[in-house]
Formats: sequence, structure tokens, C-alpha cells
Amino acid sequence: MKKDKMILVKDSSSLYFLKTLPWVTQALTTLLFIFYFIQITFLFVFGSTWFRSFFALTTDGVLHGRLWEFLTYAFLHDEVEPPHLLTNAIVIYFLGNQLEKVLGHLRLALLFLGGAISGGLGWYFFGGPMHEHGLIGASGVVFSFLLAFAFCLQEIWIRSIIFNQDIDSNRFIFNPNFFLIIQVLVLVFVIFEALCVVFDIPTGSSHTAHLAGAIFGYLYLKLWPVRSYQSSCPRAQSLR
Repeated sequence: MKKDKMILVKDSSSLYFLKTLPWVTQALTTLLFIFYFIQITFLFVFGSTWFRSFFALTTDGVLHGRLWEFLTYAFLHDEVEPPHLLTNAIVIYFLGNQLEKVLGHLRLALLFLGGAISGGLGWYFFGGPMHEHGLIGASGVVFSFLLAFAFCLQEIWIRSIIFNQDIDSNRFIFNPNFFLIIQVLVLVFVIFEALCVVFDIPTGSSHTAHLAGAIFGYLYLKLWPVRSYQSSCPRAQSLR
């Protein structure tokens, strides 16, 4: 088994990691900070909210044909609350780094776009009282990433072993019990969002956008599942 594993790593690990460098995740995370920098420049240097108003999702904007707002709102965050940006960016960066290695560049980009658009649609059609404030933030994307990550945990673990990542120093992360904890936590988050929608609990966040992003992430991986590397690679099957 060790011999097969060593041959597999020698033959293909470099190519695998070259193909799976998470540049899409890095680019998307960078865009979040670029948009934020432009926002605070307009607000604090020019005293204008034009940039935010033009790209945030609003009912008025959609009625006037600014359909790009269903996507661009996800790149905007509250100028005076940096933790809003930092929390979303950190989650997207760390989950995206793992997901992109399994999903690939295109599917990761589609997951981001789909999570953003579905979150926007969820807010637009079911947001209720939140409509008067408009929508900004990548939280819908975060929830789509969380659901996708819960689906891909086992495959991330398998590929990490096959390609000889440093499992020993990350035993907690690659422990099957950790997988279960993550999946339960994701489920708890989704249930909380659903309860907030059903009982109209005011928290200052758009729970319909969060829930719509989560539903998209679930359907995305359910209808277009990840192909198991272990089942498609004969030498990888020796690791069973």
C-alpha cells in the first residue's frame, strides 16, 4: 500500500496541486477588499454613497433595469463595520481553498455566482421588511460554501491522503468526528436561518438571502455531485 501511494504521489501530486491552486478563491476574496476600498474612498474622501447605491441590490434598482445588482451586491459590505467584510472574506477564503481543489476552478466560480444570485433572489422575493434598506454582503455566498463544504468533506479528506498532505499535524481537522461536527453545525445554522424566516425574528440580517444561498449550495452538490477521486483512480483504491 505504501509503495502504491508513493508512486501515485510521485507521478501526479505536482500536477494535481498545479491544477488545483485556488486562484479563483484568491481572486474573488481580493475583489471583496477592492470593492470595500472603493466604497470607503467614495464615502470618506468624496462624501458620496454613489458607488454603494449603484451596485447594492435594491427594489428600485431592479425596477429600473439594474439587474447586475443581483450579483454585485455580494461584493459590497458596510463601510463602518469592517467585521462584516472580514468575517465573510475569511470564511470564503478558507472554505474556498479546500472546495476549489475538489470542485475545480469553474465549478467554484459557479458556486460563488450561484450563491450570490440565489441569495439576491431570496431577498428580493421573500425579504419583506428588509426591502427598504437594500442588500449588501456576501453572506449568501458564505452559506452556499458551508453547504458545499459539508458535502465535500469526505472527498477533501480522501484527496489529502492520496496526495500526501500533512495529515499528522492536522489530525483534528482530518478526523471523521470533526466531519460530523461540521455537518451538524452547518445544519444548526440552516435551521436557525429557517426559524428566523418563519417567525420573522429581527436580527438586522437578511435570513431569506442566507437561506436561499444555503439551498443553492445544497442543490448544487446534490444535482451535480463531486466525482470521487478514489473510485476513478485505480492506484488510489489501494488506500481503502
